[in-house]
Amino acid sequence: MRSSLDSLYSPRWKGDKLDLKKEEKEKQVAWLRDQFQGARAMVLMDFQGLTVSEMNSLRSEVRTRGGSMKVLKNTLVRLAYKGTDVECLGPDLFGPRAAVWTQNDDNVPSLAKSLVDFAKTHPNLGLIKGELQGQVFESSELEALAKLPSREELLGRVLGTMLAPVSAFVGTLAAVPRSFLNVLKAIEEKKGESVPVEG
Repeated sequence: MRSSLDSLYSPRWKGDKLDLKKEEKEKQVAWLRDQFQGARAMVLMDFQGLTVSEMNSLRSEVRTRGGSMKVLKNTLVRLAYKGTDVECLGPDLFGPRAAVWTQNDDNVPSLAKSLVDFAKTHPNLGLIKGELQGQVFESSELEALAKLPSREELLGRVLGTMLAPVSAFVGTLAAVPRSFLNVLKAIEEKKGESVPVEG
């Protein structure tokens, strides 16, 4: 009895071209599974209506933000996402779909911002849904995600908060010897005034 994988991988003729061979599909599924297992966030998009140059521009922008982008073959994706956080997006995998994802938490806000900004200037890009560590979020929530500060900004804020009391403490410590020296100087001057002049 043939498995569902065998039927999916069986070669089919399209025009005068043979469809993807079983080995090629297995490689693609394995690569997708690896990507999905490491994905910290993913956004599904409807790219119909975008030109090739617009898609290339978006892909380049995503890459500079530390993400990956791929036009999806839904049948292969459904095999690859089983048991991963990405599986929660399964109900939205129909029709022409592309996905953007990152395997680094630090890149999530900047990647979300680049998608939101691109969609504003390219209304043919449809942001459908996203996944963040196994939780589905609506496209409307992507903007809130885009407004989150980056890891570097957060670290800067935390460091600033930590250094403020430290600098105040250092200032206080520095003031103590200064005050002590001023007191010693005043005592010395007082003693100098009170010493009787020998005649």
